[in-house]
Amino acid sequence: MQTEAIDVEEEAARRLADDARWQLVQRIVRSRTMRRATHLQKILLFVTETSLLDPDSVIREQDIAQRVLGRKDDFDPAYDTIVRVQMGHLRQKLQSYFEGEGASEPLRLTLPRGSYRTVFEEAATAEEELLPSLVTPPLAESVLAEAPSATPERRRVSWRWGTVIALVLCVVATSLFWLRSRRTMAAADSSIVVRMFPYLAKGGKVSVVLPDTSLLLIQKTFYTEIPVETYTQSTSRDDLALQAGDDQFRQLLTLLGRVRTTTLDEASVGSDFLQALTRAGLQGELRYARDLHIRDFGQGSYILIGNQRSDPWVSLFAARSNFQYTGRPAGKNYAFHNVNPAKGELTDYAPVEGEVESTNYADVTLTPNFTDSGYVLTIVGSDVPANEAAARFLMGDELPQELQVIVKKQNLRSFELLLRGHHLHGESNDKLAIVAYRVTNR
Repeated sequence: MQTEAIDVEEEAARRLADDARWQLVQRIVRSRTMRRATHLQKILLFVTETSLLDPDSVIREQDIAQRVLGRKDDFDPAYDTIVRVQMGHLRQKLQSYFEGEGASEPLRLTLPRGSYRTVFEEAATAEEELLPSLVTPPLAESVLAEAPSATPERRRVSWRWGTVIALVLCVVATSLFWLRSRRTMAAADSSIVVRMFPYLAKGGKVSVVLPDTSLLLIQKTFYTEIPVETYTQSTSRDDLALQAGDDQFRQLLTLLGRVRTTTLDEASVGSDFLQALTRAGLQGELRYARDLHIRDFGQGSYILIGNQRSDPWVSLFAARSNFQYTGRPAGKNYAFHNVNPAKGELTDYAPVEGEVESTNYADVTLTPNFTDSGYVLTIVGSDVPANEAAARFLMGDELPQELQVIVKKQNLRSFELLLRGHHLHGESNDKLAIVAYRVTNR
């Protein structure tokens, strides 16, 4: 029986080896976009292999949960949304791949919502749609059709037209390659965060600070907030753990107060920021929120990811933002308060959690550090998905033309965007939209 299983696996491997669709998936899982997303790699490989080898099979949520994510036989998708959440992240990663490093792929892979099967399509571009009219002119067709081989003169005419057509093809192919390369480079160079790099570069080294998930869990457990003044003091976290009545629970909280944790998505975002800085020729480093001190913000530039509940350092710069994330720890009434509402704006922008669809917000502020020797970029989302969505928005989208003109002048004292996103439960955010902005010039 074991030998038969091995034979089946070898046969499956042989069938997939030369399949262009499988080769595409192999490139995706080894790409920079998916490099740190181990679970998403496994899911993509599983659903693609099943789709290619057994096109008529039905891939169930339970199959992915148990065979890929290690869930037990009693897995119930009604209570555990892990598969839907991961599929939402995977769809977002695929979109990022094909918009970035995979822009020149000849095939496109999608995972339609409501299905766990992979769909492959040929990548059609606007340039390729124009190709037939460029490379098959009627004159060339008529000349080739009428070119007999009876006389040397006719052969010379045919040869000349063949040379002309070959040159046209080469020029068109080269132009298409150049246009596609320029399009990819332009997308990378025109992203919002790249336009902010000249400001961040003022401080020399740029520190990308990962949020403290342990701190968030502790504060949610005790319905409290740990201010930045006591954040770096481990005794404050130990004192909270002592309030737990159960010994095991107390040990868990003590451990959370001492270990360094962050979410996989936010760690991936931090790594992507670091790569973007490196490509721009800037010196960057990843740092953890708990390793910083207040004095650090007097030199260098920083990218802070998360609201004050997971990264208390953002509270040092909160007063410089017009849209301030405030609320009470014991309730669900956190909102972005509009300090100075402009015409048509709301006083508060509160996240809304519906039965099917939810709305969340994120505030992005670029402001000087304490000594005006560098800049600090804060990404404050109403929750973890909002943090990630806002960071992806900065790295993958462009500002409206009116804001591009403002940022290009490079005379900003501060710059702020309020973003809004919608998402279905268990899925990642859809495309974010700019709700409002503020600009202060020097």
